[in-house]
Amino acid sequence: MAKRLQKKKGVVEKLKPVITFFIVFNLLAIPLYISLYTNFSFEPLQVFDAKISAASIKALGYDASSNYFTINLSGGGANQKIDISWDSTGWKSMYAIFALILATPISRLSRRLKAGLIGIGIVFVLNYLRITTTILISTRFGFNLFDIVHTVLWREGLILAIVGIWLLWLNIEKHNFGKS
Repeated sequence: MAKRLQKKKGVVEKLKPVITFFIVFNLLAIPLYISLYTNFSFEPLQVFDAKISAASIKALGYDASSNYFTINLSGGGANQKIDISWDSTGWKSMYAIFALILATPISRLSRRLKAGLIGIGIVFVLNYLRITTTILISTRFGFNLFDIVHTVLWREGLILAIVGIWLLWLNIEKHNFGKS
């Protein structure tokens, strides 16, 4: 009987980090849902994404400019306007990687905060590449491919990238546990 209780106690101890993760992760989802419910947006991020994407596209030889959060493409008798919506900024992906890292009780809070901020930076760069390459592929092969490239290639690709970044961080923390 004592052995069974010992075994159950061991299982409960092993499950504590998992339970902690799910509780914290779900609590961190509350601000996300409030943002969605209130239609919160941060236009300076949209404008910044449009500016850096348009500048990159222009540097590659295309006639591109940005006006507020719209990227304007000209050339060949056709003009295209691409709006960088709040969702196009990748804010949910950045929030997700930060929440995943912050909710994982594998290291001290300071290490998780630092890793979360680094994760946000990585996802920001990936999202910039998503915006720019989606526009470049659509410009080169036709804007009828825009939705396919945007949805299939990049939306799902960004989800895989977030999970991959989180798993990479978990592996790093596993080997650096307790170090500052």
